[in-house]
Amino acid sequence: MKKINTVFITSSYRSGGALFTKMLNVNDSIRVSSGTINFFRYYFKKYTPIKKKKNYKCLINNFCIRSKYRFGINLNSTDLIAEFENNSLNYSNIYKLLCSKIFKNKKIGITGEHAGNEWRNIKNYFKIFPKGKVIILLRDPRDIICSFKKTTIAKKNDYLISIFNYVDLINHTFILKKKYNKKIHIVKFNELKKNTSTVLSKVCRFLKIKYNSKMIKEKNFKGIDGKKWDQSKAFSFAGNLKKQNIDRWKYIMSDEDLFLCELIAKKQMKMMGLKISGQKINEKIIKKSLKKITSSNLLLESFIKWISTKQGNNKFPLDPTNPKNYDMKEFKNPKLLEI
Repeated sequence: MKKINTVFITSSYRSGGALFTKMLNVNDSIRVSSGTINFFRYYFKKYTPIKKKKNYKCLINNFCIRSKYRFGINLNSTDLIAEFENNSLNYSNIYKLLCSKIFKNKKIGITGEHAGNEWRNIKNYFKIFPKGKVIILLRDPRDIICSFKKTTIAKKNDYLISIFNYVDLINHTFILKKKYNKKIHIVKFNELKKNTSTVLSKVCRFLKIKYNSKMIKEKNFKGIDGKKWDQSKAFSFAGNLKKQNIDRWKYIMSDEDLFLCELIAKKQMKMMGLKISGQKINEKIIKKSLKKITSSNLLLESFIKWISTKQGNNKFPLDPTNPKNYDMKEFKNPKLLEI
């Protein structure tokens, strides 16, 4: 496989991954997807030993099937298998193959993906790409909660798992940044929205590609299919809140959600320079909060673990590998997978 550099991007839910990758893809030097491949979730070490023909053929065939029926991307598995066989049979070449082939543009210098809740796989990424680059997207957890609550199909209060995700994300980010330093770049969502050109210029320097002013203009954003990307499909809210994606929590967040977020993630919020609201707490808020955070096994177990260890987790409220939990708005043919 021709020499292609790689990047791995991760974040918590609802942290601007789709927007950020569309901005990057305006630059002809790079092509990254968002939520399309999920290499570590579906493929990494799932087909070991990868050098066995039946294993890599199965991996590539499954990738092509998933790409076609979920995203409408038609790929020739025979061609992909042949191309893989012309190179070293390892996971690094599989990653580059999968990440690059979903795009029509073949003349790219960097390829990769954005995958949510995969910060614990950053170490694995560096094992297969010692010279690779990682970008971590960070957003105010209060805004994440509001957005995720609006969009998730998870039952009742399980959207609150995003608080424990945030704790885990920030803890890992600081540990990983200390270890890998120059290989990891942090992008804060609020800064990306407020100072887009400055943030993207720094990202381009980090990736060693030339910044292009076209990257900040929405009219240039395109999907994997090369068609104009409709950013409105990524919005959680309508009306006045539609583009109020910074500090939206101040207008709509419930008292108990705010209390829980600032109780559990207070340390991590301060680590990121976020101000605590100064909320006035009363017995009613505490009771409602405790009822919510103990309302499911997922939340209760996470809360008990946090009380004893002050640690979070990267758990999902629903199994992301089950097609029944996919986002139907982007699913091209759910009937073929019996959904």
